[in-house]
Amino acid sequence: MDILRLKRLIDLFAHAPITELEIEDGGQLIRISRGNAGGAAPVVVHRPTDRAETATVPEPPPAAPAEEPRVITAPTYGVLHLSPSPGTPPYVTVGQDIEAGQQVGLVEAMKVFNAVKATLSGQIVEILVQDGAEVEAGSPLFRLK
Repeated sequence: MDILRLKRLIDLFAHAPITELEIEDGGQLIRISRGNAGGAAPVVVHRPTDRAETATVPEPPPAAPAEEPRVITAPTYGVLHLSPSPGTPPYVTVGQDIEAGQQVGLVEAMKVFNAVKATLSGQIVEILVQDGAEVEAGSPLFRLK
């Protein structure tokens, strides 16, 4: 559509008692609409696009929800003991199934012993610290699966 014809359409629209005008001419869509102020709104011209220019990009698949780390952490600062006393078997071993609430170690701080209890159930796949190591509150001690 040539510019002269477009200007005439705008003039006619401005004086007509309509609020919207839509014309398709030669593959072009022209839409004119009146805003709340009473005057003509801007003219929007949509030109057809060549199919070769339009690329369809597939959406990536939704990300898998991040797995929560399955670890048991130290409840407080101190020295970790993996067995009840020297020379006795450890509370847990790699490969052992445990239940939430089960004692898996002790943390000693100033001669006070705090039980390390499992916060979740699972199987011990790795012991992350050695017996007698100093740990801080929140330090990962055991990895579960």
